[in-house]
Amino acid sequence: MTLSFTEAQQRISAAVRALTESESRPLADCPLADSLGAVLATDLIAPKDVPSSDCAAVDGYGFCHATLPPDHCLPISGQAQAGHPLPHPFKAGSAIAITTGAPMPQAENPQHSPDTIAMHEDCEIIKDKVRLPANIKKGSNFRPKGENIQKGETALKQGTKIGAAEIGLCAAMGFAELSVMRALRVGVLSTGDELCDVADAPDAHPNGLIDSNRPMLMALLKADRHHSTDGGIIKDDRTATSQSLQNLASTHDAVLVSGGSAGGSEDHTRQAIRHAGGTIHFAGINIKPGRPFAMGQIGNCPIFCLPGNPVAVFVTYRLLVADALTRLSGARPRPLLRLPVQCGFSAAHKQGRTDFVRVVLRDSDKGLPIAIPHGRFGAGVLTSLTGADGLLEISADKGHVKEGDECAFIPLR
Repeated sequence: MTLSFTEAQQRISAAVRALTESESRPLADCPLADSLGAVLATDLIAPKDVPSSDCAAVDGYGFCHATLPPDHCLPISGQAQAGHPLPHPFKAGSAIAITTGAPMPQAENPQHSPDTIAMHEDCEIIKDKVRLPANIKKGSNFRPKGENIQKGETALKQGTKIGAAEIGLCAAMGFAELSVMRALRVGVLSTGDELCDVADAPDAHPNGLIDSNRPMLMALLKADRHHSTDGGIIKDDRTATSQSLQNLASTHDAVLVSGGSAGGSEDHTRQAIRHAGGTIHFAGINIKPGRPFAMGQIGNCPIFCLPGNPVAVFVTYRLLVADALTRLSGARPRPLLRLPVQCGFSAAHKQGRTDFVRVVLRDSDKGLPIAIPHGRFGAGVLTSLTGADGLLEISADKGHVKEGDECAFIPLR
């Protein structure tokens, strides 16, 4: 039975669980600079307050709001700079020149300590005094100690995938090394008598079709910080396919196979999985491109059977496989980001099927961005992906779409 797109997502989610350390997925200590894309293995607890003291958020003049006189003029009693704090206690009833990031000084009486900063461009200097703006509110431009994060607080949870912002936060807290999960090991192979490797072309055979799926899948895996093994090209032979799948499944966390999943007379992937002692969770999804997509399992290793057409390979990896590998890696999955856009074209659509059209976005002066088809249609036309901003999703409950209809846009970047 062919599944809907949502049903396929649910089946994959139910079949894939995070690997554990006992399943040969040990933790690793990773230098912070190399941690981009890694999965945090433990909760990260803040060892200190960030910032570690009250400080200024702007260049200006710091003062205690409660002691501001009616004329808003205060004598200037010193200067504090980032890295060079005020060398003496703050003098009550005065103001200090202060720069962004400089620690706020303390008065002998804490109630008279500065708690407000006026931006220097809003102030007027009159000899040795500063006239502050009349409407400034208490606490303006003041960053309290621990504003970013407080000591003992959970800064990042186990399963967080480390991005640039997370690296910045870890650096601010003083973490030079993180405990992360080992990257997934993913085997990749292609099937088809007609295929030849790009390194062998055009000498492999005169009518050979260069395999673009393996290089593309291995690049997608690398971008998602998974380690891949090139399983090569397997001919249209059930026994050979079964042996290759069995070998990869015994040493890898997941296997991706492109081609041979449609169920035709020369499509052996599903039979090969069963022949290797595995099971098939489902075969076929009512989507375009990507209808032949299937999922099976050999032992504890999930096998993702992708279509043979390159665009369908890319689309199903992004929409289905990437999320499954995220779950397998122990990272917390996030739902597909869908943004509302206007459909910039009219097209026939088969109700009950979910279509994903490669599009570019154009600004509109009438509201939502407009999605325009990119490149030529066809599941084998890779140029429809190069330069595309994302996928326009035409959901299964829609009939024909008309220019101006609102649809969901899934970004590729």
